[in-house]
Amino acid sequence: MIASLMHEARRIEGEEVRIGAMAFRLEKTGVLDATIPNGFQESKLSAGTPIVVRIPRYRLKEYGIEPARDYDYVYWRKEYTPTPFIKQLEENLIKKYNEYSGVEVAETPVFERLRFMKQVAVPLRMQANETTVIGTLWEFYLQPLDGQKRDILQLGLDAGFGEMNGLGFGFMNLLKGDAH
Repeated sequence: MIASLMHEARRIEGEEVRIGAMAFRLEKTGVLDATIPNGFQESKLSAGTPIVVRIPRYRLKEYGIEPARDYDYVYWRKEYTPTPFIKQLEENLIKKYNEYSGVEVAETPVFERLRFMKQVAVPLRMQANETTVIGTLWEFYLQPLDGQKRDILQLGLDAGFGEMNGLGFGFMNLLKGDAH
């Protein structure tokens, strides 16, 4: 699929491309290297789209969260401590890794340094229902990595962080050598 898309993009390079009423010119094609470096290079992952983390009802008391109503889950918000965000995000990422790799990885700390950027509310319409999704933008600073932790983070970069990735949430950008 990706190879055929790349082939077609190269075929029409320099030509006008129309999407609905809008016209664009495809000036250049290329392949991005979105590989988290092994070894000694520091890097940073930056959220390109909001990361959605939902905290289930049975975990609210553990995190000291008291919602206004009896919800099945609550979205992590900036007024909560970062602990539930990090814990739920790590559990979600490890679950994805276990399912993808077929290797059973126990819970392990994945994130060492991160920075909250902002919270956003995204209106979403699904099957005639309208809702608002709360997501947050973050930067994750990665120390030099190798082994399984690097593989787990690479899967997150490839598949998305948090929940609702199929709807475009949790897309991450890799910035190599920019971990300051």
